[in-house]
Amino acid sequence: MTAIADIRQPYTWNGVHAALFAAAAVKPADRVLDVGCGTGATTRIAARLASRGHAVGVDISAPLLRTAQKLTAAEKVSNASYQVADAQVHPFPPCGYDVIVGRGGVLSFADPAATFRNLARALMPGGRLALVCPRSRSGPDRVRVVLDGWENVEVGLRGGIRLVTAERPRRMPTDVD
Repeated sequence: MTAIADIRQPYTWNGVHAALFAAAAVKPADRVLDVGCGTGATTRIAARLASRGHAVGVDISAPLLRTAQKLTAAEKVSNASYQVADAQVHPFPPCGYDVIVGRGGVLSFADPAATFRNLARALMPGGRLALVCPRSRSGPDRVRVVLDGWENVEVGLRGGIRLVTAERPRRMPTDVD
């Protein structure tokens, strides 16, 4: 049996969510940011795991987010919300999230390093980042360059899925006193 996250997608996500959320280690009170959430499947999983917290899905596609909102309401997930946002430049609340997750094209931004500096500002010091990345764009050396300044950066395969995990340092080079 194949698990499909969204029947409108021409590919499957079999095993991806389990690997991603094992790496993300979302806790019940966490605030989770899902980057490139599409129709919100990952956001809804994050919201269920953060049962006393909140999950926010962001994407640049308003039509996908409208679908995400409908699916979230239909599944009666009350602690998830969505925003049209470009993660590279969006003014996320500083230190507003405990965990950032992403599935797919998060390294495909025009300037991935700028995107991850912006996301670092949105993440609590010591917060966790967990991403699923296509192998063609996420070689370990490239990921380490993009995540310059992050701690405990790991790039590896788990169950055949390329995962990137990292922690936001207590202080980023861009932090202001």
